Amino acid sequence: MTQKSCNEIEEMLVDYADGELSPSELSQVAAHLAECERCRKTAEALKSSLELVNVLWQDALTEAESIHIAVPRSRWRLWRQYAAVAASILVLFGAYFFRRDLARPSKHEVTFAEIERKVAQAGNAARLLAATDLLAKYPATEALAKRQYCYIVETYPDTPAAAKVQLRMK
Repeated sequence: MTQKSCNEIEEMLVDYADGELSPSELSQVAAHLAECERCRKTAEALKSSLELVNVLWQDALTEAESIHIAVPRSRWRLWRQYAAVAASILVLFGAYFFRRDLARPSKHEVTFAEIERKVAQAGNAARLLAATDLLAKYPATEALAKRQYCYIVETYPDTPAAAKVQLRMK
């Protein structure tokens, strides 16, 4: 059995203090606490805190049992009626908002494949634009360059390269 680190033991100390560890985990924690003073002090402080909380809890329960609030019958009935009306209103609002959310079309989530496709299109359009710009420098290929510019705008309309071509054509 390997020795656990202080961090691993600290994660198990609450269950150790509550007595909720399995026998193997209990033996691991006990072995570590026998050797590690810091973890042992933490475990003792935790046990003391849990004992104090249990005492306070039991004391609060005992005190709560002794408190009696007298509510006149007529007010109790009236309160139940108000509570029933309020609950009905809450149910109606809840049903309305739930149904409204179901009826609302969901927003399209962008997938990695779509992003990858858009990046590839933008890259292709940019390369084609660069090549077309080189062609446009020569008078003999001006007509071909214009057709290529139109092709970029038609084929890759949502790319920065198409936006540049459209600005040039204005």
